Amino acid sequence: MSSSLGDVLATLQLARGGPRGFAGTQLPAPANHILGGHISAQALLAASITAPGRMPHSVHTYFLRPGDSRRPVDFDVTDLQEGRTFSARRVTARQGDQILLEAMSSFKIADAAAAQVSYQPPIPQVPEPESLPKVPPHFAESDEVTKGQWASLRWFERRIVDADRTPPAQSRIWWRPDGEVPDDPALTASLVAYLSAVTLTEPAYAARGGIGVSAQRDHSVWFHAPADLSDWLLYEQSSPSSADSLALASGTMFNRGGDLVCTVRQEMYFLPPR
Repeated sequence: MSSSLGDVLATLQLARGGPRGFAGTQLPAPANHILGGHISAQALLAASITAPGRMPHSVHTYFLRPGDSRRPVDFDVTDLQEGRTFSARRVTARQGDQILLEAMSSFKIADAAAAQVSYQPPIPQVPEPESLPKVPPHFAESDEVTKGQWASLRWFERRIVDADRTPPAQSRIWWRPDGEVPDDPALTASLVAYLSAVTLTEPAYAARGGIGVSAQRDHSVWFHAPADLSDWLLYEQSSPSSADSLALASGTMFNRGGDLVCTVRQEMYFLPPR
């Protein structure tokens, strides 16, 4: 069971099933559950195709059912708004009569006048990625934890700057795709959304003291600047709260040159012991 960058990019080549219908194959995963980050990236890409000339500036996703990764998923896009500046889309992901995901995406044209007013937090001062040791792409991919059953996460590289296990369990990592990515802004945003969901589980696990049985409930990304996937990106993550079986995780991602790429929030549900 493995998913190289080429495998991931192939699954992001969605098949058209009409002007607002798409289908996408899935990646292998334990228990054949569909990866939340992957299906949300496909949903964002489907919405992007229906909003040409406009870039995603936010996406909000609810994961409703795990689905079956052995079967393709159908994505139905609904136009909610088509204004002079903004476009809004709703994407429903289905397998048969089962709804797996609902996502709301907003797209915007570039506004040169608005660019005159800009500010952001500075990129954290951390060691360069080349100075850090190689590690598995995701902590669940290490043989010590899950014996390679998460080999579907092998499409990116990463280096760990630091990782605190005390709540809010702040961690900082460098990451980049494990290979070349086509120069496609919508594809780039979708891969950023994918990665932002995958590793943001880690601070929640760390703060709660272990992996446990969990499920992603919702995931939101606000895009601020295009990501440069030809180089490393810095992802600062933490889990600021956990209550009533839910843990919130937050993250900010920067290009190596210091541009703030996106802000991320994700909530996870931890099943009570039976």
